[in-house]
Amino acid sequence: MSEYRISERGQRFYSRMEAELAGGDLDFPTSMQLCLRIKRVLDDPLSGVDEVARVISVEPLLAAHVVRLANSAMYHRGDKPVADVRSAVLLVGTAAIRPMALALVARQIAQAVDPSVRAQADQLWRHTIEVAALTWAIAADVPGVPPDQALYAGLVHKLGSFYLLARVSDFPELLAEDGELSDLIRYWNPRISRDVLMALGTPEAVADSVEEAELYFEGWPPRTLSDVLYIGVVSAETPDPFEDLGGISRAALTDEALGRIDGEQLQAMLSRASARHAEALATLRG
Repeated sequence: MSEYRISERGQRFYSRMEAELAGGDLDFPTSMQLCLRIKRVLDDPLSGVDEVARVISVEPLLAAHVVRLANSAMYHRGDKPVADVRSAVLLVGTAAIRPMALALVARQIAQAVDPSVRAQADQLWRHTIEVAALTWAIAADVPGVPPDQALYAGLVHKLGSFYLLARVSDFPELLAEDGELSDLIRYWNPRISRDVLMALGTPEAVADSVEEAELYFEGWPPRTLSDVLYIGVVSAETPDPFEDLGGISRAALTDEALGRIDGEQLQAMLSRASARHAEALATLRG
């Protein structure tokens, strides 16, 4: 990042983001504003199941997703399917709903961005839910890392990239120069992700883990949330479309990233997690 040279148009984008971050006034897209409203209700200890169900029902896609989640193998244990939002909320619990809302936010942004970057945005969404499913599955093998927290971290680790994609329509000139948008997103994702996460009320320890997972891996065996997230990111079959391969293949980059891990141990962990991974991925894809 220290060698990154920003153009004049990039500088204007940079300055806008700097001003927003300094003022704490992030310009959330409509879908993120919905997520904030849901978060406020979920965080209010006085909110009852009826109020939570009501705010979820405002967004039909989220309502359908929560009901589908309640009927998935991850949660459903009875014979009779769940057919309403209130029953789904009772079964799933509010802790699982925030990640689902964030997954919906990312998907809506991916579908609403400028057509010239829609394919990249769609790939970023697929990368995100694959990482989330992997981290949830792997966490079951790592004492001290709650799977639901790992799922959340996986879903939000590229939230800054989605935020920037949603904002780039304000700077159409960035789309004219091949590669410049990708450079800006790589440069800004860590900080924007952290600021958006904090604005959403994410615990600081989780925001720290998301940031740390971009920087280093502590070594095998994985012990922390950032370790689990790091393994999920580099093991995901769908890559981040904005990652910088530095002129080498992704397979070689992955081998380098996991250089301190015994390949057989990693494959054994991924094998143990495969059924849970497939289950979670199917649920997140909706």
